[in-house]
Amino acid sequence: MTESQPSQTRLRLRPVPCDYCGSEATEPYLTGRDRLCGLEGEFHVVRCRECGLLRTNPQPVLEDLPKAYPPDYEIHATSVESPDPPAGWLRWALVNYRNYPLGRRAPAPLRALLWPLTAPRLGSRYGLPYLPFEGDGRLLDFGCGVGQYVARMRAAGWDAEGMDLVPEPVRAGREAGLPLREGTLPGADLPADHYDVVTLWHVLEHVPQPKATLEACRRILRPGGRVVVVSPMSDSLPADWFGACWYGLDVPRHLTHFTQGTLARHLESAGFRVARAIPIRRPTFVRRSARYLAEETGRGLPRLLGRSRALARALSHVSRLLRRTDEVLFVGRRPEE
Repeated sequence: MTESQPSQTRLRLRPVPCDYCGSEATEPYLTGRDRLCGLEGEFHVVRCRECGLLRTNPQPVLEDLPKAYPPDYEIHATSVESPDPPAGWLRWALVNYRNYPLGRRAPAPLRALLWPLTAPRLGSRYGLPYLPFEGDGRLLDFGCGVGQYVARMRAAGWDAEGMDLVPEPVRAGREAGLPLREGTLPGADLPADHYDVVTLWHVLEHVPQPKATLEACRRILRPGGRVVVVSPMSDSLPADWFGACWYGLDVPRHLTHFTQGTLARHLESAGFRVARAIPIRRPTFVRRSARYLAEETGRGLPRLLGRSRALARALSHVSRLLRRTDEVLFVGRRPEE
């Protein structure tokens, strides 16, 4: 979505304890404003004195949270594209390296020979959403919106379904023939030990109680199943560079601000074993952050960075080399029992 003009909406706020340890003792971290949607006021991010978890505090009261998402925000999208099944090199790679049921596998020597050419593309932002296929391919996308990822995975052979709290996109997805349900985690009546994968793409930072959400994911996953979480990282280099102007901050919609360490700890406390943590470059985050900084300071260098795709890509490569990218994809696995 595009940046909005200042809004006259003012949210009611409430203090909240730390989601990880329950402590109310905090120290200031930074103060920001809603640069994306223009909601009134300033919003404070604090660090828990006991465990170090960052959170927006005070936070919008639960009844006011929908007001933080304007009509043009992604969660309100109501159009669904019908993706084609994977074809060409992608289909071949998914069959041979990620066990997709889309054809016969090539001989092992050929797979080994072509792996160095295929691995970078599978590891790109385009290839990462195609998770390794396991079990019966039962996948739940929590925070699915209109269900575009669900449609994409169903076209690739997954038995995928979605869940979202917002009724309008869920209704639109259903009308397009997708198996979506309205609800949230925890709270939804879903079978235990059922899914092979639960995905949360830019969701966990938005929920009021992320630890309880992860525990609910563990309950509905089969033993050995995976939870996949993608979230902005507050210990990224761009977060350090841009501070309160960092695009990934997104107060007041982001309620918890994870670092790589605190997100891994949250997963472990919910009963998962962290299997992978994959840095994801986001040059767009760098450019948008630079634009915010240019608006804030009037300086020329941020304005130049905000316009230059090449500079933004270069800086995002630096963050990738140092494994301190704007976003990280975490894979947590429920232990076998």
